[in-house]
Amino acid sequence: MTWGDPCVTASPRADGEAVGEEGRIAAPEGALAALAGCRDPYLIGVRHHSPALAAAVPALLAAADPEVLLIELPVEFAPWIDHLADPATVPPVALAGSGDGLVFLPFAEFSPELAAIRWARQADVPVVPFDLPLGAREGRDGSGRELPEVNGRSAPEGSSAGALSAALHARASGRPGDDLWDRLVESAAPGSTPEALRRAALLVGWALRSDAGPVDRHDLRREAHMRSRLAEFRGRRTAAVVGSFHSPALVGWELSPPSPDDRPTKAMEVSTSLVPYSYPLLDERSGYPAGIRDPEWQHGVFAAAGDPRLLDDLLTATAVRICAEIRGAGHPSGPADAREVVRVARDLAALRGLPAAGRGELAEAAQTVLTQGRLLGRGRVVAAAMEKVLVGRRRGRLAPGTPRSGLGPAVERLLGELKLPRPEEPDRRELRLDVLRGELDRRREVALRRLAVCRIPYGEESAVAGVGDAAALTSRWVVDWSPATAAMLDVAGMHGVTLEQAAAGVLRQRRAEERRQGGPSAAEALDGLAEATRCVLPALAVERLAEAAEQLPATGTLPELLAGMTLLDRIRSGHVPGLDVGWEQQAVTAAHEELAAAGVRALDGLAGSTDPEDARALVALAGQASAVGGGLRLADALVRLEAGGTPLMRGAAGAARVLLGQWDPHAFGTGLASRADGASTPELRGQLAECLRGALLAAGPLLETGRALDPLLERVEQFADRAFLDRLPALRAGFDVLSPAARSRLLSVVEDRTGAQVGTLRGVDPAMSARLALADLAGREALTASGLLVAGVSPKRRTSPGAG
Repeated sequence: MTWGDPCVTASPRADGEAVGEEGRIAAPEGALAALAGCRDPYLIGVRHHSPALAAAVPALLAAADPEVLLIELPVEFAPWIDHLADPATVPPVALAGSGDGLVFLPFAEFSPELAAIRWARQADVPVVPFDLPLGAREGRDGSGRELPEVNGRSAPEGSSAGALSAALHARASGRPGDDLWDRLVESAAPGSTPEALRRAALLVGWALRSDAGPVDRHDLRREAHMRSRLAEFRGRRTAAVVGSFHSPALVGWELSPPSPDDRPTKAMEVSTSLVPYSYPLLDERSGYPAGIRDPEWQHGVFAAAGDPRLLDDLLTATAVRICAEIRGAGHPSGPADAREVVRVARDLAALRGLPAAGRGELAEAAQTVLTQGRLLGRGRVVAAAMEKVLVGRRRGRLAPGTPRSGLGPAVERLLGELKLPRPEEPDRRELRLDVLRGELDRRREVALRRLAVCRIPYGEESAVAGVGDAAALTSRWVVDWSPATAAMLDVAGMHGVTLEQAAAGVLRQRRAEERRQGGPSAAEALDGLAEATRCVLPALAVERLAEAAEQLPATGTLPELLAGMTLLDRIRSGHVPGLDVGWEQQAVTAAHEELAAAGVRALDGLAGSTDPEDARALVALAGQASAVGGGLRLADALVRLEAGGTPLMRGAAGAARVLLGQWDPHAFGTGLASRADGASTPELRGQLAECLRGALLAAGPLLETGRALDPLLERVEQFADRAFLDRLPALRAGFDVLSPAARSRLLSVVEDRTGAQVGTLRGVDPAMSARLALADLAGREALTASGLLVAGVSPKRRTSPGAG
C-alpha cells in the first residue's frame, strides 16, 4: 500500500508517523493525496480560530453532502449543539465544562467548528461530538488540567518547527514571524477555492505531526476514541471537522482499532454550560492560550470570505478608524494619514507576493506612518488606538430559551440589588466595605464570601492593615464580571438555585468528603467553622462549632488553638457580619473555655522552644486565657516557664505575667535591667538578646501597663560608652522583634525621657563633640576587629549611595 491509495493507505504508528509497507515516511505529495482523497470520513482539518477556513466550510460540506457530521468536541457538549447553532445566538460564546478543572471552548463567527454546526442545522444533518469525554480525560501534566492546544494538538514547552515544517514555511510567501498555518492557509486564502484551503490545512497538520516526534499519550487516547466513534457510522457518508494535527490519525482508521491502553481509564461527573464570551478575552494577549490576535480584524476577514476587493475595503475602513481613535486621544491624525497607511500596507503585500494586505501589513504600515518615529510617546497612543480597533468590544448573547441554571439569574438579580458589576455593567470596581456600620456593605460582604466559597471568579480580597496591633474591621475587594463568572455559576448551580443554597451545598459536600477521609482534622474543623460563619449559614455553623469544640482541644496545635479563640472572640463580639451579638452564646463561650484550657495545658511543651512565633503565641494565649479566667493553672504554667524555659520563653512568660497582673511591672523591668547589667560575656549577652526578644513581643501592652520598661531604659542610659557598645548588638537583636506600631510607641517614650527628637542633636558643646568622635572611632575599631569592616577602606565607598 502507498499513500496514493485513498483511505486504506497507511495507519498511524504509535509514534505518530505515517508509514507505508516498507516503513518509509510518506512524501508530502502522497500524504496530501491520501488525506484530501479520503471519503470515509471526508476530512476537514481546522485550527480552532481560522477566518479563511470558517468562510470555506459551508461550501466544503455542501460539496461533500455528508449524512453525519462529526465534530471534535467532547460528548458532554452534545446537548448544547442546537443552542450553539441557533441563529439567535450571537457569537462570541463559549462552551464550558467542569471535570478536574474548568474547560473553555470559545466560538466566534470565524471558528470553523461553529460554521460547520450552523451549516448542519440548515442542511438538517445530525452533529455528533466524537472527542474523548471530559470525564475520562487526564491532563497532560498529570493534574487533570487541559493544556493549550495549537491546531488541535498540545504544544509542548520548548517545541520548535521541524525540518519539514521549516521547508514548507520557506517555500510559502508571507510575513516574517508567521507560523506555518498563517503562511499556507490564511495568507493564501484571498482568491483561493475552498478545496485549495482544505488541502492546505490538511498539509499543515500532517507536517506538524511529522515533525513533532512521538505523539503525546493523551492525544493518542483521544484519536483512538475518535476512531471508535467513527466505526459506529460505517456505511454512511461522514464528514469530520477535526484539528488538522489529528487528521492523519483518521485516515485508514478501520485498520488500527484502539488498544486497551488508549481507552478511557476513568470517569467523573461533569457539568457543562453555554455562556456569553467577549472579544477582549478571546484575544490571545488576554491570557487565553488558544486565542487569536485581534478578533475584530479576524471578524472582518471572515465577512470578506476571501474576496480581495472586500479585504481591501476592510483595510481602508480599519485605517480610518485607527486614525479617528488617535484624534479622539487628542493627537493629530487625518484622512491623509489613513491613505498613507493603506498605500504602505498594499505595497508591503505586493513585495511579499500576497494576494491582499493582512493584519501584519496593516500593523507595520500604521507603525511606520502614524508613530512619526516617537515610539515611547505617540507610539503608545497609536498602539492603544490599534488595540481598541483591532481587538474590538463585541460581547456574545445567548438565544432566548437557552437553558441556564437557576443560580445564574438569581445571582445576577442579587448583584443588581447590591449595585455590583453584572453582565449589563461588567466593569471592574474596587470596594472597601465597612460591614459593621452599613447594611449594604454587610450584604455585599456576605455575597462575596459565598461566591468565593463556590469558587466563582468574581471578587478578589486584598489585605487591609489594622490600626496599630488591632485587627482590621473593614475589607477591600476588587470585583468584576467575566465569562468565567457565568460559566462557574452554571457549574455551582448543581448545589442550589440561590447563592445561599449553593454555598451551603459546597461546604456540606466538603464536610462529607472530610468525613470520608476520616476527619475532620482540627485545621479542617476550624476552617469549616470560619467559612460557615463568614457565609452566614447558621445551621451549618452550629454543626461546625460542635466539631471545632471537640477536635481543637484534643488535637489542635497552639497556633490552631489561638486561631480558634480569636474566631470565637469575633463571633462573641458580633464582628462577623450576619451573625447577631449573642449568637449561640452558651456554646461559643463553652468552646472558648475549652480551647483556652487546652492552650494552658500546651504551655509546658514550649519550655525548650527558641522560635519567636512560639513566644508570640504564649503572650497571645495568656491574654485569651485570662479573659475566661485562666486561674491557677495558667499562673502555675507561666511560673514554670519563667523558671525553667529558654531565655526567649522566660522573657515571654515574664511579660505575660505582667499583663495578667501576676507580677509587678517595675519588678519585671528591674529584672530586665539586671540582665543587661550582668551581660559581661558573649554567652550572657546572647541570653540577654533572647530574653529581650521574648519580653518585647508584648512591648506595646507593656508600655501601656506603666513603668514596666523604665528600669531597663534607665540602666541603658547609665552605661559607660564601652559597656554600652559591648551590649549594643544584644540590645538591637532584642528590639528587632518590635512591630512598626510598637517601635513608634517605644520611640515616643524615649523621646519624652530625653527631650530630644530623633535625628537632632541640639546644644552639643565641643566636649560632647569630642566624645561623639571617640565613640565613632571605638565603633570603627570594633567593626574592624570583627571583620565587618576592611581596614583602610572608607565605609562610604563600601556602600551604595543612600545606603545610610
